[in-house]
Amino acid sequence: MRQQRHRGPLAGWSWIRAAAASLALQAGLSLLQSPAPAQASEPDTGSEQQPELIALPDSWPTLQKLLNLPEWAQLQLSYTAEPLFNPIGGERSAGSWIQQTSVNLTLGAGLNTPTSQWDEFDHWRLNLNANHDAGDAYYNAQIGALFSLQTAANPVGLYFTEASIERKRGEGWLGVKAGILPLDPEFVVAPVLNFYVHASLDDTLNLYTPNLPIDPFAALGGVLSIHPSDAITVRYGLFDLSTTQSIGKWLTDFPDGVPDGSGTAQFLQLNIEPNGWGASPDTPIEACRKATGIVRGHSDCRQPVLVQNQLPAGMINLGGFLTSHSGDGVYGTVTLRSGLPLGLDDRVWVGASYTPDSSQVIATSFIAGGLVIQGPLPGRPLDVALLGIGRGGLSNQLTNSPYEGMLELGYRVQFNETLNLQPTLQWIFNPSGAKQPVPGILAAGMQIELNF
Repeated sequence: MRQQRHRGPLAGWSWIRAAAASLALQAGLSLLQSPAPAQASEPDTGSEQQPELIALPDSWPTLQKLLNLPEWAQLQLSYTAEPLFNPIGGERSAGSWIQQTSVNLTLGAGLNTPTSQWDEFDHWRLNLNANHDAGDAYYNAQIGALFSLQTAANPVGLYFTEASIERKRGEGWLGVKAGILPLDPEFVVAPVLNFYVHASLDDTLNLYTPNLPIDPFAALGGVLSIHPSDAITVRYGLFDLSTTQSIGKWLTDFPDGVPDGSGTAQFLQLNIEPNGWGASPDTPIEACRKATGIVRGHSDCRQPVLVQNQLPAGMINLGGFLTSHSGDGVYGTVTLRSGLPLGLDDRVWVGASYTPDSSQVIATSFIAGGLVIQGPLPGRPLDVALLGIGRGGLSNQLTNSPYEGMLELGYRVQFNETLNLQPTLQWIFNPSGAKQPVPGILAAGMQIELNF
């Protein structure tokens, strides 16, 4: 767009450029070797050099390139491992290794076509996903905690997680998705939660209502999304809970812990992305290069740079759900820029969920919040530091303890688009997974993520 904006004025002055070239030839070689005075010509704003972009280096070879797949197919393999141990507290000291391998295939004519050029056929695509989970899924119970300390702590098994047909909205207002689906990431999840390792802080706001099809579990369902504007999304989902267990058994004999539900679940959610609350990952962060490293941008910066944004857009997520037999609930998350001079940019967030029927759920309420900072160190502009704290209110049908709390400190080092490592340090206060009170738990470990 910038070249088109300046093309007209430059063409209109072409005859002046020709005359200037003729005079230069007549003046001789000495004039050609001398720089023209600054006042002799107006600056060409169209030729201004763009600031340097600091971005992740090229990723390692992907399946897409290795298999030379056509443009209408996208294949991705993801691997997440979360080794963890607790040297202090709990019923005993122990270690755990849990991992998840996920294969995702997307087929669609418009995958590599700009949305502005889509016809109706380009909106449609087919999504297929399968997960394999392995390791010790019950490490939390061994040490006396109720909630899982690892995001990937799912029952061991091979799961067919998604087989759906989807209409992407593109630049329009209507989106549709139907087939075998988990409820996330369409519902409950906020992007900022994906930075955390503890299962209660990551993903679905600690929803423990029985039988909901939370990834890697899935159910037959459909999602309708309406976009009145780019900043507003209204989403409705309907899931058949009676299909969750049968789908969970397709690829393995009987994965322990597959929900055995009945009836339906309905979700309604409103997403808003207010202007000025924090740019989306598509918008680079304006920063400044100094002798000490990359710092937050300011008006008198002599060497401005752009940094690839690792943070989600600021947003408001508000929703609720109704089920036939498993209870109802409400949830919400608010994510925004803090306004404090922390790193290159930051997001502060608060989130909560509530299910009023304590006879149906383990955690009747959950409230949490945190802070995520990109570029906390001047020499590491693409790293992310994070803090999160949460409190899960417990049902009086389960335990005499009113809550279990968790605090997480983490630091994500993104080496490239393929590999990132995230050391994590967690403190579990008032662990409530044991019959008798147990000391607070200090756990440490690492999240390893690979995307091919």
